[in-house]
Amino acid sequence: MEKGSSELNPAQLKAVKIGTGPALVVAGAGTGKTSVIVERIVRLVEGGQDRRSIAALTFTEKAAQEMLDRVSATLPGSYGTDMTITTFNSFGHDLLREFAPEIGLSGTLKLLGDTGKIVFLREHLDELELDYFSPISSPEGQIDNLASYFSLLKQQLVTPAAYADYAKDLPSGSEEERLEKQRHSELARAFGQYLSLARSQNFIDYDDQLYLLAELLQARPNVLKKLQRRFEYLLVDEFQDTNPMQSKVIDLLAAQHKNLMVVGDDDQSIYGWRGATLANILSFKQRYPKTKEVTLTRNYRSGQRLLDAAYKLIQHNNPDRLEAMHGLNKRLVAEAGAGAEPELKSFPTLPTELDWIAQDIKQRLEAGEDPGGIAVLSRRNQTARRVHEALELAGIEHVLAGADNDLYRHPAVATIIEALKTVVDPSDDRALYHTLGGPLFAIKPELLAEPSAMARRRHNGLWTALVEVDEAALNQALELIKDWRSRVHQKSVGQLAYDIITDSGWKDQVYHRAELDIDGLAQAQALSAWFATVKDFERAADTPSAVNYLDNLEVLKSAGDELGDDTLLIDGQNVSVMSVHKAKGLEWDTVYIADLTEYSFPMKPISTSLSVPAELMQLTQADEHYAEERRLMYVAMTRARQRLVMTFSATHTGLTRRQPSRFLKEIFGDIIDQEAGRAAEPVSLELFSATQPPAKGFRLPQRLRSGQNLVLSASQVGDYLRCPQDFHYRHILGVPQPPNPTTQVGTLLHEYIQRINQAKQSGSPWPPLNELLKDLEDNWPQDGYASAHQRERALTTTLKHFKALYERLKTDPIPAQIEQSFRAAIPEAKLLLTGRLDAVFDSANGAEIHDYKSGTSVTDAAKAKARATASSQLAIYALAWRLQHGEMPSLLTLDFVQTGQVGSVKKQPKTIDNLQSKLKIVADDIRAGEFPPGRDHAYCRHPLND
Repeated sequence: MEKGSSELNPAQLKAVKIGTGPALVVAGAGTGKTSVIVERIVRLVEGGQDRRSIAALTFTEKAAQEMLDRVSATLPGSYGTDMTITTFNSFGHDLLREFAPEIGLSGTLKLLGDTGKIVFLREHLDELELDYFSPISSPEGQIDNLASYFSLLKQQLVTPAAYADYAKDLPSGSEEERLEKQRHSELARAFGQYLSLARSQNFIDYDDQLYLLAELLQARPNVLKKLQRRFEYLLVDEFQDTNPMQSKVIDLLAAQHKNLMVVGDDDQSIYGWRGATLANILSFKQRYPKTKEVTLTRNYRSGQRLLDAAYKLIQHNNPDRLEAMHGLNKRLVAEAGAGAEPELKSFPTLPTELDWIAQDIKQRLEAGEDPGGIAVLSRRNQTARRVHEALELAGIEHVLAGADNDLYRHPAVATIIEALKTVVDPSDDRALYHTLGGPLFAIKPELLAEPSAMARRRHNGLWTALVEVDEAALNQALELIKDWRSRVHQKSVGQLAYDIITDSGWKDQVYHRAELDIDGLAQAQALSAWFATVKDFERAADTPSAVNYLDNLEVLKSAGDELGDDTLLIDGQNVSVMSVHKAKGLEWDTVYIADLTEYSFPMKPISTSLSVPAELMQLTQADEHYAEERRLMYVAMTRARQRLVMTFSATHTGLTRRQPSRFLKEIFGDIIDQEAGRAAEPVSLELFSATQPPAKGFRLPQRLRSGQNLVLSASQVGDYLRCPQDFHYRHILGVPQPPNPTTQVGTLLHEYIQRINQAKQSGSPWPPLNELLKDLEDNWPQDGYASAHQRERALTTTLKHFKALYERLKTDPIPAQIEQSFRAAIPEAKLLLTGRLDAVFDSANGAEIHDYKSGTSVTDAAKAKARATASSQLAIYALAWRLQHGEMPSLLTLDFVQTGQVGSVKKQPKTIDNLQSKLKIVADDIRAGEFPPGRDHAYCRHPLND
């Protein structure tokens, strides 16, 4: 039961009783901050204040609705219906729509969601006048980056004029300074052009709802005065998560009456990655010197020992905390008594760690603990997915939220997109295969296998092979697809998609299942979210057809769309698994925090090529990366009511040692060193070899077998390590692959480099550069590019870099081996590794293996080095070389031909030892038919069986 005024503790009551003027309520975790906001609104209304003069703002629809419900339940009558208790964005949108004509906008504003914004930018890309940032082969990555960057500029309240002034004042003496000046000048111009284009068509995006409102309030004092009189009292929830744009709107509206109450906790600020800054709450008393300050410390959630551990951790963020700055006491006091100490568990490997968590949960459930009171939290989505797999294997019913919230990766969305591809492009064999085998038609894989093989043999397309099959269900499916194809030019993409899910009967299946279980509900919600993005696309696109949608698809997927608040799937009846960010505002009796190692929690800082200059941002030292990671750990710890279990392991895969999280040292002190020693004890990799029998009907293709040996190429091993399920689709089922211009270009470039190296080796004349360039132009792929312009730019850029490579090869040493094939045996794994080395050079230190790569994503030396370091293919080359020659290669190099970048790495024998051991597990798993989803589902996102 929620508290009424008579049940508030003294600190809460003190906050509620604040009459007029500014107020800062510092509300620690579990201290009842929502009760304070609700009771203050109730007290104001009961005291005679016009309810329409009160505005309470928060961040999510869920939080706003909860607050509104509680106010309406307390006050008599239908007070909630005309109160302003809403999200920041809804508040801004309503006011902007009301006063849009004041700044030259129509009142019928057209709101672009994330999808619409991306489509709008793509369709107006040339008008942004990009040069420095002009994409090489496709606009996908750049449009996503630009959209995010423009959003950050708005959140920081940067105007195009201010940005241009900043760029103008940058030095330009050196070449580096000149390029940096050009870079920011171009971004400032593109930002201004985007705003101008959007305004000319009366489009606004989500950020504009407050960005343009701030502009309106500053440009029109008469409107500002009117709104200041309208909203006499302002209350802001989760104030620590506001960005400069939100804070500016609040300050402008509160400037006359200053009846502003903000509620928040600087120790729970965890959204810096989306523009939030602690500067707003830390400097609040400076902006409002007459602030009344109340600190809530009575905790109604956790035990004292747990709270003290969290408090010990968070003090490492001093002195950039309100407690240190204002001389407060923020140590939380538990109403629940002492409670249990946080537990620390260490393990040799991450699989053993997650298996232990699963078994510990299973024992607790068998002992009668409520599954809805148990949660497993992690910093990384990847870890949450692995927890999910461990619980699945243990047979524990659970809900996974927030681990894979990318809309386009959801199987239901992949299903409908593959169907659209099938309808729009009759030559897309892979989409046709997936559509027929997926939930729309559920044609059995064995019925598709032979036609698919026949299509590959005859090179005449899968459709041609399928129409020869005499099978009723398949024939009906093909007829329905033909019918959909007849509608492509008559209907919008949304209309066509709806026809597809309706005519196939899949819509009824989805929504029927949604009534039965949580997975069905998630599927229905994903479809609903996708159709919302399609509406957004149709609003922004010049031509809302399925053809145009698919032309935009890659840039939409690159930008990503979230499924929404998937914590709504948490039903309180099953174990919960999620990322820590998703856990904010939730609580459980027992909480596990998994994978507490450096670079997992805390994660590494993520740098981007586009970051707002520090001179244009409003940040403090408190916004530093590791300080926010520490706050995130604090939030995770304070989700637990009774039991907190923190776990880490010495390795993830057995290949690389990982250090315990620095936060564990801060919490547990020297005991962590003892635990780290125990975690490092060796564990046999045999423990994790496949034990399950092969999947029913599974058999390795002959092309992957040689007697008792499994035969895998270096690239196939890389595919399995990235995603076993993807390997299954590519190399076991042989599902057709779409044409890939990068692959075609790579084949051409490898051929030219081979010819040059062979000429060098033999002393023959080189093939003339002009001849190679003409051949490259004549054979440049036509398909796979976003537009003819992007195709021409990719060609021009590649020609430029190939000229530079041609000159560089003149001075490079002569290779000792060229295109040398290998076949190396690992007897204990019954595995043959095969492949081909592009070039091998002799050096004083040994052999240097050189691998030429196509593609345009690696644009600087750091990226090239990172790719070389992470390359499983190079590691496999090193292993194969050692198996054949008895020694390690001295250097392994990736040469990115289309961008001119080179990255090299020296592999250590221990690393290769670990890889050789791991390949035995890989070989055993493949033989056993083990193909679980991995981290890269680019090929297998659409499962054969849903």
